[in-house]
Amino acid sequence: MSKLFVTTEDKRIRRKEGDIWTENGKEWTIKNGLKRTVSKMDAARKQVFTPLACPICNGTMKHQLDEKMWIYNKRCFSCTVEMEHEIRKAGKWEEYERSRVTANADAFCEDMETTLNEFIKESVTKTNVTEDGIVEKWKDADQGFLKSVVDNEVEELKTKIEKYKNE
Repeated sequence: MSKLFVTTEDKRIRRKEGDIWTENGKEWTIKNGLKRTVSKMDAARKQVFTPLACPICNGTMKHQLDEKMWIYNKRCFSCTVEMEHEIRKAGKWEEYERSRVTANADAFCEDMETTLNEFIKESVTKTNVTEDGIVEKWKDADQGFLKSVVDNEVEELKTKIEKYKNE
């Protein structure tokens, strides 16, 4: 005969909407009443996903310009127009425009530097496979020379960006 224990204490943990916890090495949350795993890609999806309604004016975001403005400003097109109108009225348009241009230039410079450094790393193999599947063997791909050229070009680009910022 087994012993039976009766208790009034509830051992289950009650979870609410939005709670995040770790269980068996995975992160979990409750979203819309359902238990779901938290993925590493959730943050990336949230950045790319265009919502159904603008968080500023609660208007629908159906238009293609709304999608574009969401990427840049995290608001719909009409809210972006209103924001830029207020900036113009305040007389700060040139400052705003310059900050947008320099932010784009900085991002371009970082992308270019990353791309060129990846090219240098790949050129060390001294072989290249063409679209036809032919393997080309390159003679002495000098990584040091390529690195110096890339560094010089990136520094020149950064200097031009800094000169524009200081104008």
